[in-house]
Amino acid sequence: MKPSEQKPSSSGPASGTWTLVDEGGEEDEDPETSWLLLNEDDLVILLSQFPFHELFQHLLGFKAKGDYSPETTRPQEMMKIFAFANSLVELLAVGLETFNRARYRQFVKRIGYMIRMTLGYVSDHWAQFVSHSRGLGLAQQPYSVEKLQVEFDELFLRAVLHVLKAKRLGIWLFMSEMPFGTLSVQMLWKLFYLMHQVESGNLEKLCVALPPAECKKQLQDPEHFVNFEKCLSSMNSSEEICLLTTFAQMAQARRTNVDEDFIKIIVLEIYEVSYVTLSTRETFSKVGRELLGAITAVHPEIISILLDRVQDTIDQVGMVSLYLFKELPLYLWRPSASEIAVIRDWLLNYNLTMVKNKLACVILEGLNWGFGEQGTLHLDRAVHAEVALMILEAYQKYLAQKPYAGLLSESMKQVSYLASIVRYGETPETSFNQWAWNLILRLKLHKNDCGIQQNCPTVPFSSTVPDMTESPTFHPLLKAVKAGMPIGCYLALAMTAVGHSIEKFCAEGISLLGILVQSRHLRTVVHVLDKILPLFYPCQYYLLKNEQFLSHLLLFLHLDSGVPQGVTQQVTHKVAQHLTGASHGDNVKLLNSMIQAHISVSTQPNEVGPVAVLEFWVQALISQHLWYREQAILFLMDHLCKTAFELMQEDCVQKLLYQQHKNALGYHCDRSLLSSLVSWIVAGNITPSFVEGLATPTQVWFAWTVLNVESIFEEDSQLRRVVEGELVINSAFTPDQALKKAQAQLKLPIVPSLQRLLIYRWAHQALVTPSDHPLLPLIWQKFFLLYLHRPGPQYGLPIDGCIGRRFFQSPAHINLLKEMKRRLTEVADFHHAASKALRVPAEGSEGPSASQAGTPGYLTSPELHTELVRLFNVYILWLEDENFQKGDTYIPSLPKHYDIHRLAKVMQNQQDLWMEYLNMERIHYEFQETVGLWMQATLESHSPPCSLSVQLDVTDPLLAKERVLSNLRKHEAPQPPLDLHPMRPPVPVISSAALLSQKDATQLVRTDLNLLQQQARTAALRESQQVALDSELLDTMPKQYINREEQTTLHLECRGSGGKKCQGAAVVTVQFEGMHKNEAISQHLHVLRKEVKQLQAEAAKPPSLHVVEAAVHAENLITALVNAYKLQPTPGVQKVGISLFFTVVDYVSDETQRHPPTRQFFTSCIEILGQVFISGTRSECRKVLESILKNRRLCSLLSPFFTPNAAPTEFIQLYEKVVKFLSEDNSDMIFMLLTKFDLKQWLNATKPPLSDRTRLLESIHLALTAWGLEPDEDILMPFNLFCKHWTYLLLYQFPDQYSDILRLLMQSSAEQLLSPECWKATLRALGCCAPNCQQGEASAESSVLQSSPDVLLSDKQVTETIQWLSNFFYKLRLSTLDFKSFGLFSKWSPYMADMKTLLGYLVKRLLDCEMACLAQDPYASSKTVLQSLHSVIIQLFKPWILVLEDNESSQRHYPWLESDAVVALSIVHLFTDCINSLHESFKDKLLPGDDGALRLHLMHYCEACTAPRMPEFILYAFHSAYRRLPWRDLHPDQMLMEAFFKVERGSPKSCFLFLGSVLCEVNWVSVLSDAWSPSPRPETRSMIVCLLFMMILLAKEDELVDQADSPLLNLLGQTSSLSWHLVDTVSYQSVLGYFSSHYQPAIILAKESSAELIMKLLRVSAGLSIPIDSQKHLDAVPKCRAFTHQMVQFLSSLEQNGKITLAVLEKEMSKLLDDIIVFNPPDMDSQTRHMALSSLFMEVLMMMNNATIPTAEFLRGSVRTWIGQKVHGLVVLPLLTAACQSLASVRHMAETTEACITAYFKEGSLNQNLGWGPILVSLQVPELTIEEFLQECLSLGSYLTLYVYLLQCLNSEQTLRNEMKVLLILSKWLEQVYPSSAQEEAKLFLWWHQVLQLSLMQTEQCDSVLTESVVRVLLMLQSRLSLLAEERLGSGILGAIGLGRKSPLSNRFRVVARGMAAFLSVQVPSEDQIRLKPGTELHLTPKAQQALTALESLPSSKQYVDYQDQISQAAQFIKHPGHCLQDGKSFLALLVNSLYPEVHYLDNIR
Repeated sequence: MKPSEQKPSSSGPASGTWTLVDEGGEEDEDPETSWLLLNEDDLVILLSQFPFHELFQHLLGFKAKGDYSPETTRPQEMMKIFAFANSLVELLAVGLETFNRARYRQFVKRIGYMIRMTLGYVSDHWAQFVSHSRGLGLAQQPYSVEKLQVEFDELFLRAVLHVLKAKRLGIWLFMSEMPFGTLSVQMLWKLFYLMHQVESGNLEKLCVALPPAECKKQLQDPEHFVNFEKCLSSMNSSEEICLLTTFAQMAQARRTNVDEDFIKIIVLEIYEVSYVTLSTRETFSKVGRELLGAITAVHPEIISILLDRVQDTIDQVGMVSLYLFKELPLYLWRPSASEIAVIRDWLLNYNLTMVKNKLACVILEGLNWGFGEQGTLHLDRAVHAEVALMILEAYQKYLAQKPYAGLLSESMKQVSYLASIVRYGETPETSFNQWAWNLILRLKLHKNDCGIQQNCPTVPFSSTVPDMTESPTFHPLLKAVKAGMPIGCYLALAMTAVGHSIEKFCAEGISLLGILVQSRHLRTVVHVLDKILPLFYPCQYYLLKNEQFLSHLLLFLHLDSGVPQGVTQQVTHKVAQHLTGASHGDNVKLLNSMIQAHISVSTQPNEVGPVAVLEFWVQALISQHLWYREQAILFLMDHLCKTAFELMQEDCVQKLLYQQHKNALGYHCDRSLLSSLVSWIVAGNITPSFVEGLATPTQVWFAWTVLNVESIFEEDSQLRRVVEGELVINSAFTPDQALKKAQAQLKLPIVPSLQRLLIYRWAHQALVTPSDHPLLPLIWQKFFLLYLHRPGPQYGLPIDGCIGRRFFQSPAHINLLKEMKRRLTEVADFHHAASKALRVPAEGSEGPSASQAGTPGYLTSPELHTELVRLFNVYILWLEDENFQKGDTYIPSLPKHYDIHRLAKVMQNQQDLWMEYLNMERIHYEFQETVGLWMQATLESHSPPCSLSVQLDVTDPLLAKERVLSNLRKHEAPQPPLDLHPMRPPVPVISSAALLSQKDATQLVRTDLNLLQQQARTAALRESQQVALDSELLDTMPKQYINREEQTTLHLECRGSGGKKCQGAAVVTVQFEGMHKNEAISQHLHVLRKEVKQLQAEAAKPPSLHVVEAAVHAENLITALVNAYKLQPTPGVQKVGISLFFTVVDYVSDETQRHPPTRQFFTSCIEILGQVFISGTRSECRKVLESILKNRRLCSLLSPFFTPNAAPTEFIQLYEKVVKFLSEDNSDMIFMLLTKFDLKQWLNATKPPLSDRTRLLESIHLALTAWGLEPDEDILMPFNLFCKHWTYLLLYQFPDQYSDILRLLMQSSAEQLLSPECWKATLRALGCCAPNCQQGEASAESSVLQSSPDVLLSDKQVTETIQWLSNFFYKLRLSTLDFKSFGLFSKWSPYMADMKTLLGYLVKRLLDCEMACLAQDPYASSKTVLQSLHSVIIQLFKPWILVLEDNESSQRHYPWLESDAVVALSIVHLFTDCINSLHESFKDKLLPGDDGALRLHLMHYCEACTAPRMPEFILYAFHSAYRRLPWRDLHPDQMLMEAFFKVERGSPKSCFLFLGSVLCEVNWVSVLSDAWSPSPRPETRSMIVCLLFMMILLAKEDELVDQADSPLLNLLGQTSSLSWHLVDTVSYQSVLGYFSSHYQPAIILAKESSAELIMKLLRVSAGLSIPIDSQKHLDAVPKCRAFTHQMVQFLSSLEQNGKITLAVLEKEMSKLLDDIIVFNPPDMDSQTRHMALSSLFMEVLMMMNNATIPTAEFLRGSVRTWIGQKVHGLVVLPLLTAACQSLASVRHMAETTEACITAYFKEGSLNQNLGWGPILVSLQVPELTIEEFLQECLSLGSYLTLYVYLLQCLNSEQTLRNEMKVLLILSKWLEQVYPSSAQEEAKLFLWWHQVLQLSLMQTEQCDSVLTESVVRVLLMLQSRLSLLAEERLGSGILGAIGLGRKSPLSNRFRVVARGMAAFLSVQVPSEDQIRLKPGTELHLTPKAQQALTALESLPSSKQYVDYQDQISQAAQFIKHPGHCLQDGKSFLALLVNSLYPEVHYLDNIR
């Protein structure tokens, strides 16, 4: 017995009775009390009324439209969902306890299902929330994901506990379906532990007390499992299964963050229960197998743990382990090396009968030997090889002595190993043999096994494949091959080099293949061919020429034709019964599929191509003798022909067959064979053909190809042409006679039989081809091409019809024709039925083959069937109708159903096939199906068994969302409750007389209304009483309890201390305030509550019946009255209705309005009466309005029936009444009333006079101004109505009211009395509202200038409006001190948007008007009109934006304050847009020179806006707006430029910058175009100067330079295109003066583009740039000198301040020098030009004088370098002069002059006509420092300068004395100099030459004194030359002993010096001797001899070898007695010419 306590539940009523239970806990109900309990069906129906679907939708946050967006869930909402779900689960759990009975088992299951669904919904929502939170990575506030996870875990735990407690009710099933995947790992451990303790009973306490770590620890304790076994034994089996299923679900649930220990413990526990524990394994082995399979499908790695455990327990488990592993998804598992080793151990070390051996076989069989998802092998290739060798070893061990033929192993049904050993009871050896072969073929061992999925390795595979004899791992394989074991042969071909090398396969592999064929392993042979043949397709002859291979192939085809006799004797009866004899030719089919697969692969890119595969197989098959009689070969050939047709490669097949066909007919064969063949045919046999017989119904594709081949032969041999010709020419000939005649004519070796003519062959083939065969239409086409052929014209005969009927005249052929007609009809019927989708019996071979394949056949589209029906009907017509076949029929005239186009093509013998009738899709489908058969045999396919219910991922958000939506759709709709039908109470009937009597009707209504009003008053009274009682309660309750002072005594005892007892209690007195109830107040409260309850009870009572009757009665009365009026509207009834209306209105009071029922009733009554009797009644308008205005509460009730338009005469008075009643608190009422005034209708209907309209306008204006500038939101609606009425009056008879409205608008706006909405409404009405959209970035200001479609204002009105507005605002601006001080914007800013719209519109209209007038009046002056318009626009905007001066005080009034800048800016923008429009309108209409709008505007700006103290915020507004104008169109003049310079001097900086930027945008090239004319105007010259000044002024302003797209930079960039030649020197110097004073010297170094451009400007304007035009820079020289001077001044300044590096200084100086050398002053003679350039060079060289000593020294070198690199020839001369005149340092001068003279004579620069003359003129030796200069030249080696000086000396005074003086100077210098380098040595030749010349001139005087001096000079020269010719220097101590430094002079110089020294020593032998005349012989002094010998011995030295010729020539010259001193110059010239040809300054001595 157990009590069942009553507990409330939402799920239904409860039971509170005692219940009898039996021993199993099931209830044994007491019949006497059980009838009290509710029926279970009733409870189910009650439960079904709850809308759980909507509940869960609300719980999950579904939107109103059913949108489900879990990603928007916030943490708070998630917590709410948990809380709600918890409440729902707790509520449902109460139901579980309440209905804990057997009779409610189904109801309880529904409750359990709802708990499971609740958890499912929450879990799915939670999974999506978690996924979204993690995806966003957001910090969750206020609850973290971890906190929410804990809450979810706890909710789940509570639900599971409730389910666990409800035992034996059958709801544990739902526990196994719960979504464990969203739980945390800790909670999973806890739940797992609790489910083990389910029998303990105190689960709540247990789950609180135990942490998860402790759970895990206890679960891993072995004792724990023993207890669990006991627990299981106490449960019934269904609960045990539910519990284990739950465990499995928990293990499968998590896909991420998997706890492997958790899964491991569950798996091992299920394994122990299901397989190890004796007490449970019988029950649970099957369930455990399925559960373990499900777990391992999710976690395949667990299989390793199971394998390990099975290894330990296999002795206990036994054979059951096989079933377990068979069920496991082993195809997902990747075993490790150690696990493979265990399997190997089991396979090799335990015999075939042992469980371990069998388990190893099952495991290996179950593994995935195919490819994974990525196209790679699932298991490594090495594993495949290892397993293959393992199987081979096992095979050798167990079956080596028992060879099984391949026929046995392959003809067994393909069943699993487990089925073979258990179900079929075969011997272990048989099963193992079959298992081994099946597995071996699945292994991927060959390189071609990588197949389509995997790319083959790029390295040659054969090089990586080991040789069988070399690798030790292949020892077992080598042994097997030697023993001839088939399995060994297969592995050798698959794994080793034998199967990967063409040579080795041909040598060794073919014999191994033969072993496989002979041992009848035919399926294996197909697999071998699949691997091997791809190697041979590119080189087919290896196999096609191999007789052994071809014989094996033929044997294969023969063997695959069923079971040979005698086999059954070789095997047992049990094996024989499984041989599948029915599957005839299965291996041939497999071979065919393999071939098709090869063809399919060959079509891919980089493959061998389909032709190679087709040719190989065709040649291989037709190489057999009488191959066309072999069914297997014909089967393969048929498929090959079909594939060739599909791939359009028929040629390759036909070519091979054609050759063999010709051979068969005796072509290309010996005579004896031919004669025997002829005799054979003559004996009556038919000519041989590959299609034996008349046709073939099975191999149609093959027949098609063969017939086409024969057709080609018939054409090529001309047989058909001649036969047809004979039939045409001889009408009496039969086909047989024609054939014999053709043989005789063509001399054919063999004439074909008559049956072999193609017309008969196609006919017979068409008859037997199945109806559904794709080729059938084409076969018939081929027949008709022959049958309807017209051969007449070929033989020059007239067209005599079709030839076909001549072939069908014999009785046999006539019957054939009939058969053909019948067959065509059958085919048409077949396709007609098929087009209707009827099931038609398939014909021929197609049907059975499709059905045997077991796959549904391809269904052709009905459209194609329909087309085929039409085609075959056409064929029938062609065959039956013989009329059109005659020659006289005109084909195009035939009816349409003859398909005349195709008929014409056939008759013209057009051979194109009608491919549109060919079902290519079906052909492709069948090809793919065939290929698929091979793929099925080679590729692994693992589908999970049906029993494995692999759970979906619970945490996947997409699946979770789909699950939520799916589950919600599964809920049944809630059942509706029963309907109730209330009865209507009766009421008194209304008499018709009462409807006509105003008094009676009113009295009846008043009676009813009194009752209703009384009811409302009672309700109001109750309400006020309730409020009063509540208020009293609230006031009284705080007084119920009070605090009073109290005192009490406490006795406090202690326990004692230190072993002593308590001596007595302490007495403590405590004072406190205690709570005391006031009984009187408490009693009063009790009375009050009682009264409240009583009052509420009265209020809750239904109304009394007479109140309801009164309402119905009144309603009936009003309904009857309305119906009567509608039936016949009479004044009497109307009066009654009006009376009733106002009677009901009188009864409306506060009480009736507060009581909802009464309010509703009164409202409906007033509505009905008002609609019928009041609305539209003229007499009642004023009364209704007065009622409303008297009692505002009635407005909403009465306003619908207020119709002022019904009383047009009172319209204005009614309107004024409403306006007078205006106030802010009655806006709703005003709006309701205003909506009733239809002003437009009143105006159109009554056409009131102007005075009335003005009165109404004043009234509206009064209303609009009453609400001020910003009406409250509450009154916007009535305000908008007033605005609408305002515009109606404006538009009515426009422009009557226009001036009034404009005046009122402006006056009210000036005082800010009007809202801007009035403006908007007015402007919209006038048609000048701004468009909503702007084009591009155009501002609103520019958009208002666009024209409006509705033009109200005339042109004159526009002009007057502008004038009026200009005057009004000008007066307004000066009217008050506020407007003067603050401008108009301070008051007008609210209206500015609309003011802009108006002004813009007016200006646009004005412009349009003036432009139209201008276009019509050709004599009008555009200039005058433009100035007038500009003035008008200025006047219009003047009060707004310009500074005004007071005439009285002369004080300046600024237009706006800084706070109004934004509004003001918009007006300035508008003004700018107006100016722009003015400019655009007139820019093409002005004459050249007329002032344009932009110039007028800019001049106005300069006059009005550039005052010195102008505020910057005002200027900013002007500048930002004016910048947008198209200033490029501006044409400035002198006046404008002067204004600009004036602004620069005295106006604010921003004005200057603005004007500058504007002027920079001008197109100056256009402005200054006159400058290029021959005689430019003076204005142009001044403008050029102004422009230059302007650019220099502006270029220093960073604001202009740095702005984006700077116009200044653009202008500077145009420097080179402007005419600077007009700038005069004075102006240019002024510019330079400004530049010098305002720019930093560093500008010339700056890298910024502005600095570079300004420097370029100055350079170009000076004339320094190369002129690109024909204009001449007249003042170029002084300007260039000024520019150069300025540059030098800047550079000197930078150098002195240390702000420039030497390198930069050198670069800048080089630039200046470069500019000078390219400078070409125009129209100058050479002298003037020389001086000009010299002056420029002097300016640059002055820099060296001003610089510091280090800098000057550096620059000296730089100048010298520059001269050497950049100048030569005549260009040097000005620089030479400048150097002499400008350089202060004589050292610098000496070096520079030397460099110049050297450059003058530079290679390639010397003009042949020029010599030293220009140099002599140009060089000017300084007179003051001449000695210092000469000395410096000697020390520096400036020998050329000294030479020029000597020449100048000689030229200055041509006397002997002077020449002697020069000679002495020269001799002195020669004694001093020694060249420091080889560069300077040649200069001395000039001196030597001069010495010789001067000496000879002196000796000519025959003066002994002079001669003596000359001899001394020459002897000195000779000794000096000897010194110069020495190899080493003789100076210093080392030099004295011959160890001096090596001479710096060149070898050739020493040759010249020695030569000259030897010559002089010969010609001047002593101090008193000189040879001046030649002689006949020469007497050499020892000294001369020594010198000559030294000269001649020079070539013996290696360094002088190159000069051998010159030395010998010199020696001969010296030794020649005919030469004297007079020839010295010639001798020197000889040496110089031969040794120094390149030195040009020696040219004058050559």
